[in-house]
Amino acid sequence: MIVRHLSLTNFRLYARLELDLPRGLVIVQGDNAQGKTSLLEAIYFLAMAHSPHTHADRQVIRWGAEEEGPFPFAMLKANIERSDGLHLIEMALQRGESNRLRKEIRIDRVSRRGIDLVGQLNVVLFLPGDVELVAGAPALRRDFLDAALSQLDADYVRALDQYTRALAQRNALLKQAQERKLDPDELAIWDDQLVPAGVEIATQRRRAVAELARLAAPIHRELSNGLEYLQIIYQPNFDPARPHTLDEPYQVSIDDSRPPAGVDRHALYQAFRQALEERRREEIARGMTLVGPHRDEVRFVANGMDLGDFGSRGQQRTAVLALKLAQVEWMRERTREEPVLLLDEVLAELDPHRRHCLLGRIGRAHQTIVTTTDVHRFDRDFLRDAAMLRVCAGVVSVAP
Repeated sequence: MIVRHLSLTNFRLYARLELDLPRGLVIVQGDNAQGKTSLLEAIYFLAMAHSPHTHADRQVIRWGAEEEGPFPFAMLKANIERSDGLHLIEMALQRGESNRLRKEIRIDRVSRRGIDLVGQLNVVLFLPGDVELVAGAPALRRDFLDAALSQLDADYVRALDQYTRALAQRNALLKQAQERKLDPDELAIWDDQLVPAGVEIATQRRRAVAELARLAAPIHRELSNGLEYLQIIYQPNFDPARPHTLDEPYQVSIDDSRPPAGVDRHALYQAFRQALEERRREEIARGMTLVGPHRDEVRFVANGMDLGDFGSRGQQRTAVLALKLAQVEWMRERTREEPVLLLDEVLAELDPHRRHCLLGRIGRAHQTIVTTTDVHRFDRDFLRDAAMLRVCAGVVSVAP
């Protein structure tokens, strides 16, 4: 899978861009704030229908675009080459009256929904701030799993959407219950949606973590020069297969990554419902849902040490690199397609050994797009096989 051509209109710094991209390695060089990262952001946007940097889509519309008309817009297009042929993905964003945003998605010139993007363009993105995946808030790790699975599984996208909507409605009822008597049937309506979606999310996350952990361990061992063994551990807030663990303190030595055996889906539903009922009094008192995958945790452990709590910045960065490189192999295994690898200033803060190992791995991908302010960070042999682009003030040119 490769992006053969990228077209941008009024996206970030780019008033207009038409860019052919070759397969293999592409290095995008430029000073800070010139538009390098925006190229990666645009490709990610076409894959996921949202930006990795902001939840407000209107922010990607170029500043000053309103001078061209009353309703500013941005347009993104990409010609994608996959094993089943050539495809076109288009997205249009337009600010209308009252600053309301309209988003249109087209695949092969036919209007589609966001869920129809699943499998159209698979990407793995590494940003400098991704080191926070290890040490940052648990929501970051949940978001990573959600984004990764949402590229591969439309059923997961549906379950996540259903769970998010049911959770918001359930929490609103729980807050109201602090002021008025709550009718149990009101909660039951949303429990009927929360439970099956929650079980689907937890089951898929468990499988994903187990597969990513298997692939990341040897990569991490190579990056750490054989000195560390990485574990990625899924710690569900509530495990329907093991209900008694709900109130136990977190123990990093417990590995819950493997799928539960001998428990059918109906039993998981029943266990989840029972847990919700048992916590109802506490949930009403706190005005929020306390049981479910929206409170899951994932931990990174090297040689028995929790990297989130005790790892150095370098160890955390190495774990994230191993995770993202494992994600490439994981997506290839699941889809039989090679994802496009997007790396933003990935060599910063890496020692020579990790830099050499990383360059060796990313050079094997069908298409890898790397941004940098300094090409001298790359090995000479690595540069010889790369296509070089230069970005300056939103203008891309072939580097000499």
